[in-house]
Amino acid sequence: MHGVAVMNALLMAHSPLTDLVGTEIWAGDVPVKSVPAVGIKEISRVEQDTVARSGPNTLVTARIQVTVYASSYPQQKALLTAAKLGPGVHTGEIAGTTVRSVLRDSVGPDLSNPEAGTFEQSRDFKVTYLEPN
Repeated sequence: MHGVAVMNALLMAHSPLTDLVGTEIWAGDVPVKSVPAVGIKEISRVEQDTVARSGPNTLVTARIQVTVYASSYPQQKALLTAAKLGPGVHTGEIAGTTVRSVLRDSVGPDLSNPEAGTFEQSRDFKVTYLEPN
């Protein structure tokens, strides 16, 4: 949950995004009919132990997927742009986790769900942090 918690904290503090979705930023599944909204999930993670495997921490790089849910295609694109966090370095203590880096990664395809009336797209981040052993 560390990588998801880090992204949740960063996105909740990013006013270009919260101006569009308010507090509708969710770790895990987004509740039905919550549009516009953002969902955050861990896709994968790599744990890099030290050579001695006796240190207090493990360096973890998690791939975190941030998915935007909108009621129109233009709104989807606006949310995706706002969710990229803008310029700057995101390191230090974030959500109680020692973060080494948060980097933008790939952007997924345009998706839609006609039954739910949503337009969706995801953006991945690589979140590198220290996890206690």
